[in-house]
Amino acid sequence: MKKTKFLALALAVAVMLMGAGYAAWSNQTFLTTTVRTGNFKMEITDTSIRTGDRQEANEAHDWHEYDWTHGGNVDHNATSAVVEFNDLYPGGTVQVDMTTTNNGTIPAKLKSAKVEYLSGNEDLFNLLLGQTSWKADINGDGSKDDWDHVEWNRENWRGLQGALNALVANINDHNAVIEPGGWLSLGDGEENGCIKIKLDPDAGNEFQNKNVKFKITFNWEQWTTDPTENPYDGDNGYGGDGDVQ
Repeated sequence: MKKTKFLALALAVAVMLMGAGYAAWSNQTFLTTTVRTGNFKMEITDTSIRTGDRQEANEAHDWHEYDWTHGGNVDHNATSAVVEFNDLYPGGTVQVDMTTTNNGTIPAKLKSAKVEYLSGNEDLFNLLLGQTSWKADINGDGSKDDWDHVEWNRENWRGLQGALNALVANINDHNAVIEPGGWLSLGDGEENGCIKIKLDPDAGNEFQNKNVKFKITFNWEQWTTDPTENPYDGDNGYGGDGDVQ
């Protein structure tokens, strides 16, 4: 009888101990994540035109020896600029200043630039020559970074498309990636920037009183499609790792 009571007590204690083991409290925690995509927004923020009407400003720079034309105007919005040259003549030069700012949240690089004839005298369009140079605020800190000219001498004039191709190649050779808040400007010194355009000195009298309308398009793209395969990393130039400095 005593043996039976002892076994029953031992069984009861074992059951109670099992119950205590299974009564351990538990809880769950969750990580809730919200993903918002960035926006890509390269915008034209400043333009101007430089002609012989600004003689004092022109003479302050090395290019004052050029034969600057008179007249002309430029208007712009965020995505385009409309430029008009007046009284262009063989050898006459005009300079268009343009700054493009990264007002988005995604680093950008210049993919290509294209010039398109729209209307007017197409032969006159084909006689227009160009040179370009550039400067930039790469990391968006508000200060102009180091930069190089593309072509800036009296000999290296190209057709407009050739000049733009040289510009894109030079910018990408320097691995220039424009971070949010940064900007790229076409030009020299502390001026806003420029594309220099002149009429071929050999243009004949038949081009007097003619006009032409054309469009220049700058195509920007996000700095890389795969950050682990960044073509802009390296020691040659600005780099661009996508980080906002």
